[in-house]
Amino acid sequence: MRSLVALSLLIALVGCPDPWDDYAVDPPDEATRVLLEDTPFVRAEQVCEGDACAWDYFSGNAPEGTPFTDLTSCDAVWTQGPSWFTPPGRVYESPDSLLEDEAWVAEADWARDQIRSSGCSCCHSSSSGSGFTSGFDVDAPGVWTDSMTNAQLAMSAGMNPMHRLFGAFEAADNHSFSRELTLWASTDPERMQAFFTSEFERRGGDDAALDDAQARFDALFGSVLDPTDACVVEFEGIDADGVVYWNGGPVRQLWIMEEGTASPSFPPNLDRPEGTVWALYVDADGAPVESGAVAVGDVPAGTTQAHPTTGPPELEAGRTYKVFATADVLVGRTINCTVAYAPER
Repeated sequence: MRSLVALSLLIALVGCPDPWDDYAVDPPDEATRVLLEDTPFVRAEQVCEGDACAWDYFSGNAPEGTPFTDLTSCDAVWTQGPSWFTPPGRVYESPDSLLEDEAWVAEADWARDQIRSSGCSCCHSSSSGSGFTSGFDVDAPGVWTDSMTNAQLAMSAGMNPMHRLFGAFEAADNHSFSRELTLWASTDPERMQAFFTSEFERRGGDDAALDDAQARFDALFGSVLDPTDACVVEFEGIDADGVVYWNGGPVRQLWIMEEGTASPSFPPNLDRPEGTVWALYVDADGAPVESGAVAVGDVPAGTTQAHPTTGPPELEAGRTYKVFATADVLVGRTINCTVAYAPER
């Protein structure tokens, strides 16, 4: 910390070039682009290096103080989130004097190191060496939060509870990192929230920034928030033989749920909400499922029945069910409607 303060003083005294002048992040190479854009969602697995383990997932964490990429690669993480590349840069200019504030530097360094321990570092930490840093960079020079917009600060601080829709591991299964309060998992969520809230206020964050944050969440989770309507019987729903139909292309996730069940969101804790009757997931290397190709309880090659964990589900005649499917995780829903099940007698 003292060395950072000394560097800022030296820059002020001798007129050294602004470190942002030489800051640039290269776009992803072709192999990374394929993982980002052309590879289906890869579900989390626990990866271990020596005695330390981490979930290879954007909401997974290495032990505190350990960079995520010390334990696992980012290959799986890149399939799990937004794929577009936005070169990070300086979007706000904080006064150089901020780097002389030892209390601020200590909090900024702590927050940065917490994020470096998470799967999110695969996309937001150039020091990870992942080869894909987009949007903002916790390793940007000087005041690294200058690479973040006020809306991103608001999202980071958990000012909108929709950040929870990204899903999370239990802290006890994630090296004591919790995502309950803030967008970023932390071993001290209150401290993380206080840091980003303070940054939002220091920068003059306003209602426009909060509206921008809301719009970003709405774009990401539109399929979760959309209302559920009655199925168009001729094209969608469950037929008398239990075969599932939808008016759209092939899917990689298919659910049958009790009427009124919340739409599923991200694993590991939100993809099978209470009320799920059947959940079929296509494996990362499996072919997506076409409309009319499976009946409830079928488990074709290249798919996994995620719920129930054993045995086929049982549908009740005359009962109304919700049918929900998506082309992949974080992709708009293909079907979201209710239908009364009327089996052949």
